[in-house]
Amino acid sequence: MSDTADPPRHPPEARGDPPRQARAVATRTAILTAAAEEFAARSYHEASLSRILERSKVTKGALYFHFVSKESIATAVVDEMEVICRAVLERAEAQGLDPLRTAARIAREMQDALEGPVLRAGQRLCAEGHAGPDRPGWPYSFWQDVFTDVFERAVATELLVPSVDPSSFARTIVDVSAGAFAVSLAVSDLTDLAQRVCENWELLLGAAAEPAWLRAWTADGGMRAVLGPHLVPGVAEGRGWVPGV
Repeated sequence: MSDTADPPRHPPEARGDPPRQARAVATRTAILTAAAEEFAARSYHEASLSRILERSKVTKGALYFHFVSKESIATAVVDEMEVICRAVLERAEAQGLDPLRTAARIAREMQDALEGPVLRAGQRLCAEGHAGPDRPGWPYSFWQDVFTDVFERAVATELLVPSVDPSSFARTIVDVSAGAFAVSLAVSDLTDLAQRVCENWELLLGAAAEPAWLRAWTADGGMRAVLGPHLVPGVAEGRGWVPGV
């Protein structure tokens, strides 16, 4: 070996210089986080690329390296929402609960996810028709399929009264949930959404669940026990709605 051999080359990590790919991922994440915050606060048409840039603290060149337009950013936010929704379903199913308790757990997991801006932004973008050309009606069609499957399992285990059709019940859950989100966003910026979710699920399960299951569910605290961390004192204890969070 020559005495004049080049000194060993250290990988970028050893020099304290993040790899280029990691920097690109971090930049894209910063843009999407800022975009989710912007779309959660404003409609698609009111949202501003300049505010997204300001929130993300990246350069205009970096933004256009990753995204060609506001539309492409909105589609990417909905992509992230889809990832979250599928993870919500996985976590709820992993609890090993009966089908109706699994359905209630999905509602709780969604409430947890709404604490971040991505789900709020994605819901708003979908409601405004910005889910992307290959994803019409998302996430409503996704959740309708999910709840249809859950309620079919509930029928198979005799947890729903015989008159309840699982597909119809699934559509009702999705319709009521979407309406609760839209109304809560309009009247309270989602601060009363947990209350609306609690009341809606208690009413629907009260009408559809088999009486023996319903008695056990009520004894365990019902939907208030599931959504407790999201309810202000009074609602969680079953004393009715207490305004303001």
